[in-house]
Amino acid sequence: MNHEILPLNGSFGTVINGVSRQNLSDKTFQSEAYDIWLSCGGLVAVRGQDLRDITPSELVAWSNVFGIVENKTQTAREDKTVPGFPILRIGNIKDDAGKPRAQFAIVPQLRDDSDIRYNPKTRRPVWHTDSTFREFPPIGSVFHCRIAPPAGGETLFADMRTAYARLDNEKKRELGKLEAVCSLAHHDKKINAYSPEYPVLSPEQRKANPPNRVPLVLEHPLTKEVALYGLNSSTCAIVPVGKNVLDEDLDTWDLEGIEDKSVSILRDLLPYLTGPDFTVKWKWQPGDIVVWDNRSTIHAATGFEYQKFDREMWRLTLNQDRNNLAA
Repeated sequence: MNHEILPLNGSFGTVINGVSRQNLSDKTFQSEAYDIWLSCGGLVAVRGQDLRDITPSELVAWSNVFGIVENKTQTAREDKTVPGFPILRIGNIKDDAGKPRAQFAIVPQLRDDSDIRYNPKTRRPVWHTDSTFREFPPIGSVFHCRIAPPAGGETLFADMRTAYARLDNEKKRELGKLEAVCSLAHHDKKINAYSPEYPVLSPEQRKANPPNRVPLVLEHPLTKEVALYGLNSSTCAIVPVGKNVLDEDLDTWDLEGIEDKSVSILRDLLPYLTGPDFTVKWKWQPGDIVVWDNRSTIHAATGFEYQKFDREMWRLTLNQDRNNLAA
């Protein structure tokens, strides 16, 4: 691979510089990039001037290198996708009539790098794994930058493999006995509370999207590395594996966006998990493509001057490993 390959934080994360659109379709480049992705904790970025002009079809093809791209639109976000493609637009862009064309959430801008670490008082940044509320949570996500503000709008990533490995054995045993209750309705109501444009589920949509449970400790099926898992804005409770929850509790979590105090089991760990030993701050340039593995990373959005500058990102979801087509 005749490109500049640089680590981002020790063994976590890699950026490949000088990449062109032609490279993305080269089988040798694809294979080497995929191997890097697995070996560096599931975080790899490609950067190059030529990537500014990538087409939706090219982005889908590159994403398929790392997993099988999900070919459906997420509930209540149908008008925020790139027409004809399973690509969700994220940002503050609007059409000529002033209607939002992208999903947008108002979050604080980083003041400095100390803001990367989770703050228990403000509960920011909103560190999470994607879509744990689904019956089969996605294995990864792909982000492509179309428009970037001159400052702010960074995406943060944290290495859950190394963070888990450094926990003491007693804490590992404790976490291994627990699972997270995750609900899409809770997720959307929680975000809607501070970003009113964010959609919430109708009663019919809530019924069609029941809660899901995921383990707090997850072994990666390919690398066999163990990582912490289950933290999402949809995480409304943490319970012993198999324990039932009451319908009235779920109604409170879903309809009011209030999470159970048991979620503090994960939140109390977040200042440690998001310290400088485990984190990467990615400053976007137009054309950048970042792929991350949800089974070994968590990530967080950061804000920018959204009333002054535009931001547009394209996001795809990987719903299973590429070598597991029968799953």
